[in-house]
Amino acid sequence: MSTPPPKPSGAERRVQPRRVLRVQAELHIAGRPPMSVRTMDISEGGLSVLCLVSLPAHTECVVHLPLPVPPSGRKPLKLRAIVLYAILSSSGGGFQLGMSTPNLDDATRAAILLYIKN
Repeated sequence: MSTPPPKPSGAERRVQPRRVLRVQAELHIAGRPPMSVRTMDISEGGLSVLCLVSLPAHTECVVHLPLPVPPSGRKPLKLRAIVLYAILSSSGGGFQLGMSTPNLDDATRAAILLYIKN
């Protein structure tokens, strides 16, 4: 019996579809002033942002962002997030933070899924 070949190190690990999302957002960490960040993409299970500072994995935070809603509105979201990784992004001028967003409420999940599908 043969085992499947290992995935390449850069292989995609997400299971949910994602969509590019480029908006200004605010990252809140307890005991620190809010930080301005720029979102890169979003999915039902997480998001990616560009930040001027690197944050360690497992850092808990809240991300406030305006999600575009068809046809021309915006829905303010407040997402509890957990940093999964931080990598230097020379093209982005900071650090790309990959975050999971566990325990989304139904309305927030529906808004994100609508954004991804449109």
